[in-house]
Amino acid sequence: MSGKIGYGPGLPVDEGVLKKLAIAVQEARGDRSQREFSKLLEVSQSTVQQWENGKNVPSLENLEKIARMKGMLVEDFVAYLYDRTRGITSKDILDRVEVMPSRDFAQILHVIGDRLAPPEEGSQGKGAEKGKGKRVKAEKRLRLVRERQKDAVELGE
Repeated sequence: MSGKIGYGPGLPVDEGVLKKLAIAVQEARGDRSQREFSKLLEVSQSTVQQWENGKNVPSLENLEKIARMKGMLVEDFVAYLYDRTRGITSKDILDRVEVMPSRDFAQILHVIGDRLAPPEEGSQGKGAEKGKGKRVKAEKRLRLVRERQKDAVELGE
């Protein structure tokens, strides 16, 4: 066998990629049944079964959904499938953060803060209250980040 399987017009997919994809789909599915997973992705159960058996490849939209379930960007997920990268590590992230412009760094901190402590509804005031509210939220987010960091260190993550 050549190791290549045709997929789409002139797009060969290596059997190794299909095997990695099958494992990745199973990991993303986790404890869910194929039926539950297929409903989540809005595909048929037989489609999920084909992915897990290395007989078919998800659409780009579904690759993105699967990548997100694995905590990856679709670009990184595809690179992983094709052995183009070793996968992004926390060191890679830290290296990128060290050289990024302050404005980009501030945006990342804002996103992290919103994820850790989403803005509360109806908490926006006017004038001085609004400024005070932002400061209080920022302090709360910082406390949460430090607590999670401490927990991660204690767990050896």
